[in-house]
Amino acid sequence: MKNTEFKSGFVGIVGPTNSGKSTLMNALMGKKISIVSPRVQTTYHGVRGILNKKNAQVIFTDTPGYQQHPDRVAKLLNRVADKNASECEVLVWTFDASNPRVMHQIHKLKKKISQFKSKEYSICVLNKVDLIPKLSLLPMMDEVIKMDLFKHVIPMSARKSDGVDSLLSVINEPLPEGPQLYPTEQVTDRPQSFLMSEFIREKIYRATRQELPYSVWIEMEEWQDPDELENKKKVPTYRAVIHVDSDSRKAILIGKGGEMLKRIGTEARKEIETMLGHQVCLKLFVDVQKDWKENSRQLNSYLELE
Repeated sequence: MKNTEFKSGFVGIVGPTNSGKSTLMNALMGKKISIVSPRVQTTYHGVRGILNKKNAQVIFTDTPGYQQHPDRVAKLLNRVADKNASECEVLVWTFDASNPRVMHQIHKLKKKISQFKSKEYSICVLNKVDLIPKLSLLPMMDEVIKMDLFKHVIPMSARKSDGVDSLLSVINEPLPEGPQLYPTEQVTDRPQSFLMSEFIREKIYRATRQELPYSVWIEMEEWQDPDELENKKKVPTYRAVIHVDSDSRKAILIGKGGEMLKRIGTEARKEIETMLGHQVCLKLFVDVQKDWKENSRQLNSYLELE
């Protein structure tokens, strides 16, 4: 019997904002690693999910979506995406097939796609195909194939996990031979405190409107290991500070009688308990840190650009 070599490597999930990259990441992993919301530009950091297969270890990297927005944070997030994409051996370019401007988006990114990786190491995912008529899919795929940018063009619905197997079946092909890079039991390179802060940020995105989600950052100040508590029956406490950039946004986040903050905390606590497998006491506090987005050093540090 032929000995199959083990492969390992980093696969970047890249593309425009709102193309379903984080949903794709979670579908590939079979569990929630990246936060998801219907809002544009949910992902701020490169988040890695570690998938162990029979003869390979695939490390997926979810990245911020590319956008053409003059906002300073948007430009920096494009840099975050570039940085994370450059560290990957294979790139899965993900586009929203239901977006009427999807072909325009692909053409706009054509130069970047070809500069990052050759065709052999580039895969195109046409996501959200469940939202378009089947008859419109084949002409779209034909047009993408003719661009000669991708080794594979795969239609799928990450939300329904339809097409995941097709993508996983070809993902090993371009990966280099190499050893297992992470322990088998590890599913992400991020600490639990980071994931907790992300779950809180996700609930803020879902609960609030306008520009508030893009004016906050979360800091986990306290988390307890239940194994280290003297009273083993005590529920561990987790304390998080939500930093906002104005008093008016603090008021929105807290809500009338504290109802908004309570709602966010309840939903985030459920996610954290699911991840940890035990009950927690989650305490949220709101702090005003004016003009934090204008502080280059702090912003670059938060976005991990330094």
